[in-house]
Amino acid sequence: MSELSPAERLAKLRTLEVWLGWQLRDTQRKIEQVEQQTRAAGYVTEQERRAGQAVGVTVHAADCPKIHQPVTTLTATDAHYALVKDASFSHPCRHCRPDKTLGILKD
Repeated sequence: MSELSPAERLAKLRTLEVWLGWQLRDTQRKIEQVEQQTRAAGYVTEQERRAGQAVGVTVHAADCPKIHQPVTTLTATDAHYALVKDASFSHPCRHCRPDKTLGILKD
């Protein structure tokens, strides 16, 4: 194997620098897109599992810090429907309280 000259190493490092810069910008763009989709959705569901079985979902505001697992995005209409029509399976997060922001009053 031949040893690269300092000029050749520098050229390769500059090429790598440009490529890594592109990767960083592309990743930042993708993060922004996902954040916008999440903000647009407004609400998300987080599946609850016990012993590997789905036992329900928690409905959160999309920006809730208590979300721990991968989520499914919901519109406000879908979140409202889940909390009202499917209350045996879906319940609101106790931290962000999407039921209050959606105007759902408990009996």
